[in-house]
Amino acid sequence: MTALLILNYDVVDAERLAAYRVAAAPALLGPDAGELVSSTDRTLHLAEAPEGGTHTVVLRFRDVEHARSVYASDAYRAHLGARLAATTPHSAFVVPEGS
Repeated sequence: MTALLILNYDVVDAERLAAYRVAAAPALLGPDAGELVSSTDRTLHLAEAPEGGTHTVVLRFRDVEHARSVYASDAYRAHLGARLAATTPHSAFVVPEGS
């Protein structure tokens, strides 16, 4: 069953985040990784969860285990610090799709 990796954050350093996206893309996207479902800087929050960030990224992977292995991979971990330094994370989770 496919899985979604959902990241939500506020950007504190747009230039650094742009560099992270270029550097991390090969580890996150492609035939052996995931696919980009959505990326927006216009996240709208509902009253039940008003504290989220302005940016949301959704990636699809073939299953939960694959999403977790890509996220934990050395190839991605080499770039994760740059995203964390460029943003204030609010949430990050993997969700089985279709359940």
